Amino acid sequence: MPVQQKQNIKGFSLIELLVIVAIISIIAGIGFPDFMKWQRDRELRAQQEKIANLFTTATTQVERGAYPYVRIEFVKGTSPAQITVKGINRNTLSKKINSKNDPTCSVTDFTQTSTYQVDEITSHTLNDKTHIPILAPSPSAGDVSVGSGGAICFSKGSKYFDQFGAADKQGNIIFDKSTGAPKNYYVTVCHVNDSKCSAVTGNFSDDYPAYLIRYSRFGLITKYKWNSKLLPAADWTSQ
Repeated sequence: MPVQQKQNIKGFSLIELLVIVAIISIIAGIGFPDFMKWQRDRELRAQQEKIANLFTTATTQVERGAYPYVRIEFVKGTSPAQITVKGINRNTLSKKINSKNDPTCSVTDFTQTSTYQVDEITSHTLNDKTHIPILAPSPSAGDVSVGSGGAICFSKGSKYFDQFGAADKQGNIIFDKSTGAPKNYYVTVCHVNDSKCSAVTGNFSDDYPAYLIRYSRFGLITKYKWNSKLLPAADWTSQ
């Protein structure tokens, strides 16, 4: 009986193997582009989360009173882009206010001196596939340098809320078309190969995802993704 079973066992012929390989190649060719899009989307969304976490960390420090004035800076001209969060402590803020000069979001006000203490709270370097247009021009994305980089500053109750450099020059967009006024309180997160990538014009490549972080004067954060298939027209959808 075992001998008979061995005689009935047949292997694949060369033609059959070639047909199987061809079928697998076709299936892989169909699925690979979708997989690449999924991977790019996953990577970019992870970077959006990290940027949003920087905003949350900064505003939490303000609310707790550890640093009553904080600055989120998008460093210009680095590839990949760097983001730093710096804070001014109570003593330094009091000195600035008592000098009859309200604190600002300028580089000068967040530079360590013998009189004023400035601490780096946290920082993050984006991966080499992530691009933040206008705020942090990147050589790898072919950007032309804008101003001196962008920065956003928060204080309790938004008393000293301020935007510096490119953060105040990137153009307004409307999030709520029924009641909202145009604002430039946002960070656009794009793939480095998306040469279109403009939140102002709503122009993005179909081959790459795009994300956005919207913030308020009080530090409230809302995350969006660009939806090119939204009807009647493409727009941002909240996550």
